[in-house]
Amino acid sequence: MYAHARRPAPCAVGPSLRHPTRSRERPRRSLVARTDGAQTRNQDLYLEIRRNLLRGSFPAGHRFKLSALCAELGVSVSVAREALTRLAEQGLVALEPNKGFSVPTFTDAEIDDVAFVRKEVESLAVRRSIEKGGIEWEAHVVAAHHQLSVTPNAALDEDPEANELWTSAHRAFHEACAAACGSPRLLAFRTQLYDQSEVIRQMAKLRRGKQRDVAGEHAEIAEAVVARQADRAVQLLHAHIERTRRSCLDAWGAAQT
Repeated sequence: MYAHARRPAPCAVGPSLRHPTRSRERPRRSLVARTDGAQTRNQDLYLEIRRNLLRGSFPAGHRFKLSALCAELGVSVSVAREALTRLAEQGLVALEPNKGFSVPTFTDAEIDDVAFVRKEVESLAVRRSIEKGGIEWEAHVVAAHHQLSVTPNAALDEDPEANELWTSAHRAFHEACAAACGSPRLLAFRTQLYDQSEVIRQMAKLRRGKQRDVAGEHAEIAEAVVARQADRAVQLLHAHIERTRRSCLDAWGAAQT
């Protein structure tokens, strides 16, 4: 009976039904392209705001207006909000209900807390790096310190370009000292604390003076790290961060009087 069964007549089928896979691929590719574009814009905006925060370009309490950011940089409100939310999660931007995003106004207690936690976390990363780092790591520390030592320092409002170059070299030196700790999570937490302390330092607008030999402090830290003197390196690092904490508190106190 099956041999004589009538075959159904072919029906007219549209292109979208003949090639369902192809018809689905096109919108998927366009969706991926739109998503990638939004992610790129978000990352660019995030990096731009972060860079200006770390340079001290915004005063404490500065409020970010989403409409202004969107108009200035040509991004959507969702992109601007997502970038600021990332910065808020890292403690670099404050987010208050019904008030929006702003540059944090750090209290004395918050400055103390950032310095305390940074000392503990960075010391752990440096100690582990001394234990685990090889010759390449030592060379990286030496090179980073040399770059820092030959880079002139200046306040942001005195020489923005020199300030940015020194700030970059300063970051690279402290990163190098901790780089061989072998823990990506520890390094990420160290970076977050370093960024918060850098925002505080830049907003305090510290001036170079005779009260402190910052270059000498860095030289001693580098020497102890390369010599594998972990206890001395940690002691020097604690003292270095503590002096910065006190300088920031003094500068903020003087600005308010």
